[in-house]
Amino acid sequence: MILFMDNAPGVPVTRNGELRLVPVHEANSDRERQWWRSSVIYQIYPRSFRDLRGDGIGDLPGITTEIPTLAELDIDAIWLSPFYVSPQKDAGYDVADYCDVDPLFGTLHDFDNLVTTAKNHGIRVIVDLVPNHCSDQHALFQAALAAPENSPARDMFIFRNGTGEHGENPPNNWQSHFGGPAWTRVRNPDGTPGQWYLHLFDSSQPDFNWDNPAVHDEFERILRFWLDRGVGGFRVDVAHALIKKSGLPDWGGRADGASSEGFPGEAAPMFGQAGIHDIYRSWR
Repeated sequence: MILFMDNAPGVPVTRNGELRLVPVHEANSDRERQWWRSSVIYQIYPRSFRDLRGDGIGDLPGITTEIPTLAELDIDAIWLSPFYVSPQKDAGYDVADYCDVDPLFGTLHDFDNLVTTAKNHGIRVIVDLVPNHCSDQHALFQAALAAPENSPARDMFIFRNGTGEHGENPPNNWQSHFGGPAWTRVRNPDGTPGQWYLHLFDSSQPDFNWDNPAVHDEFERILRFWLDRGVGGFRVDVAHALIKKSGLPDWGGRADGASSEGFPGEAAPMFGQAGIHDIYRSWR
């Protein structure tokens, strides 16, 4: 237990059963670094919050206008559901550009105003990060579709040859969370059937290949982009699915990885792999 006592010269801290004094400034600094442990976080779904422009869709300026009211609730942070450029096939979780605001919700300037206003009221802004998959309209996936098999562009995603005599069957039996196979077959530039790509969710949401260091580099770029704009942190969507088990073995359990008879959830090959921890350690 750590006791914070602002008027004391030191703070008593138990560490492995031993009691020691930690200078107040050090304890306060540690509390600041771990603000998220005890914060009250208010989630905002931008589309349905405050419509300041009068077009029937909530927007970032509308959120900014309500910051003083939110501050009266004595909250510590707001978590924004996705506001990125997106075809909006999955409520914005199909991201086409991770470093821009969808015109539905405003502009980057509007976002900066929101962060500044929130900060002036003692409120941090947390943004929703979607690193498992993107929209099929994302420039990286469009480049992958146009690229040949086994190319660096294709390796940003999980493309595999199909099974069966002519590759007509999916690479494995994984099912999408939204129903049906978790694989979709693409066509080659000449119109012939090509490889299959993995999508644990909608077919318009291809999964990134987190075994590829280039994917790590891309998301570090994205994280730095938003940190440089003053965000306080990130809520990570589908945080347990980034790494898939080597070889992509078949799975007879539930598509969502929940336990079922004979198939304990911890054995699901598309979730909870050890390599996920390395990603988050690196980000931290």
